Amino acid sequence: MVTVFGILNLTEDSFFDESRRLDPAGAVTAAIEMLRVGSDVVDVGPAASHPDARPVSPADEIRRIAPLLDALSDQMHRVSIDSFQPETQRYALKRGVGYL
Repeated sequence: MVTVFGILNLTEDSFFDESRRLDPAGAVTAAIEMLRVGSDVVDVGPAASHPDARPVSPADEIRRIAPLLDALSDQMHRVSIDSFQPETQRYALKRGVGYL
C-alpha cells in the first residue's frame, strides 16, 4: 500500500520553495488542497532541517503549527509534524496528530 504525503513547510529557509507557506491562512489553504487532491497525509515542518538552517525555538514551532492544527482538527489522523523538538512533539501528540 502506498501512502502519499503532501509536504508543507512553515519556514522561509526550507530548501524547496514550492512547499513554503509562511502565513497561517496560506498554510491552511494549502493543507486542505493537498488533502482534497489526494494526499493521504500532510507533513508539516515548522523549522528547516538542513545544515545552514536558522534555529527555531519550540515556542515558535508551536506558534507556527497551532493555526493549522486548529483548522484540521477533524483530520488530525492525516497530519504529520516534522520536528526534532520534544516540546513541539508533545504538543502535537496532545493535539492528536497521526504522525511525528
